[in-house]
Amino acid sequence: MSGPLAGIKVVEFSVAMAGPYCGMMLADYGAEVIKVERVGVGDDSRGWPPYFHDKVPYYFAAANRNKLSVAIDLKTPEGRDAARDLVLNADVLLGNYRLEALPRAGLDYESLSAANPRLIYCLISGFGATGPRRDEPANDLFMQAYTGGMSITGEPDRAPSKMGLSVADIGAGMMATIGILMALEVRHRTGRGQRVDTSLLEGQMSMLSYHLTRYFATGVAPTRAGSGGGVGVPYQAFRAADDYIVVAAFNPRMWRDFCGALDHPEWANDPRFHTAGARAENRDLLIGMIHETMGRQPVKYWEERLRAVSVPSTPVNNIDQIVTEEQVAARDMIVELDVPGAGPIKMAGLPLKFTETPGAIRLPPPRLGEHSEMVLRRLGYGVETIRDLAERGVIGLDAPDEQHAPDGGR
Repeated sequence: MSGPLAGIKVVEFSVAMAGPYCGMMLADYGAEVIKVERVGVGDDSRGWPPYFHDKVPYYFAAANRNKLSVAIDLKTPEGRDAARDLVLNADVLLGNYRLEALPRAGLDYESLSAANPRLIYCLISGFGATGPRRDEPANDLFMQAYTGGMSITGEPDRAPSKMGLSVADIGAGMMATIGILMALEVRHRTGRGQRVDTSLLEGQMSMLSYHLTRYFATGVAPTRAGSGGGVGVPYQAFRAADDYIVVAAFNPRMWRDFCGALDHPEWANDPRFHTAGARAENRDLLIGMIHETMGRQPVKYWEERLRAVSVPSTPVNNIDQIVTEEQVAARDMIVELDVPGAGPIKMAGLPLKFTETPGAIRLPPPRLGEHSEMVLRRLGYGVETIRDLAERGVIGLDAPDEQHAPDGGR
C-alpha cells in the first residue's frame, strides 16, 4: 500500500529542524523528498554530536529519514541550473534558508511558478515574508522568548525557561506541512499551485492560543505558573513521598473523585473549593493541602488510586522511562531502522495511522550526496556530465566512509 502522498515530489532546501521536520513528515507519508545540500558540508546538523555508532549524527537522523540527498553548489551557474531542473519537475519546493537565499540562486517563486504553474512554493522563515523584521534571523530559543512563551514557562520565583522541546522549530514545521497539504488540495481543484508562507513567529503565536484570549479577556498578562496550567485546580505536578506526580482533575466529576481518592471527600463540598472559581480563588490554600496529603504516600500508590477513579494522573517520566512504556510500543512510536555501513538506530515512529494508505519508513537518513547521481540521471544528465560536475565541485557524490563522520563530511 502507498502512503497518502505517494506520487508527490518535493525538493527541500532546508537545514536544522523546522524545514527538515516538515520534509520528513511529507516523506514519511509517501512523498519523494529530494534534499538539496551544500557540497562537502551538507545540512549543518550533520556535524552536531553525539552520533550513532560514531557515524550517524542524532539530530540529522531525527528529521531526515526517507529522503534522497543531492549535493549541489548553488553558487555555480551549473549548480543553479541543476537545482532549477529539479524544482521544475517537482510538486513542492520547501525551504527554510534566509528569505533572499533561494531567489538569489534563481529559485524565486515568480519565475518558477511561471515555468511550473502547479508548483507549491513553501518557505519557513523566522518572522515571515512581510513586515519590518522579515529579513532578520531567528531560531527556536529566540522565538520562544520573543513571542512570550518563555514568560509563562518555569517556576514563578525562578528565571524564565525555554521549553525542553523545540516548539518553535517543530511548530513551524508542522504549520508548513499543513499549509502544503492545503495547497495540494486547492491545486486538486484548480490545477494551480501557490506560495505558502509561514514562520517560527506565526507558529508560536498560534500556539499561544488561550493564553492570548485570556489576556484579551482580562487585560492581565499571564505569568509563570510552574507545572500549573492556569486552567483550574488541581492541574499540576505534586510532590508525593518519593517523586512527582501530575494530576489534571479539571471538571466537577474528576474533582469529586479526586477528593475521594485522597480520603478527603469533604473537600468536594467545602464552600472554599466547591466550584472551579472558588478553587481558583483559594488556589494557594488548596494546593498546600493537596501537597501535604499526597506527600504521605509514593507515586505508585496515588497513580493506582487515581487511575481507579479515572482521574488523569501520571508520574513525571524521564525519557528512558517513556520509551519502554507498553502503550508507546503498542502505537509503534519507537522504531528501529538499519543504516547501511553504520548499523541499527532508533527514533520516534510515525504519529498518524491510516487504515488504507499508511506511511512507512522506507529509507534511513541519507549520506551526503548519496543520491546525486541517481537523481541527476533521472533528469537526463549523462554519466560523463555528472562526473565532470563532480570533479569541478558543482555537485557532490556519495562517499560512504566520510559522509557521516563527526565533522559532517567536511
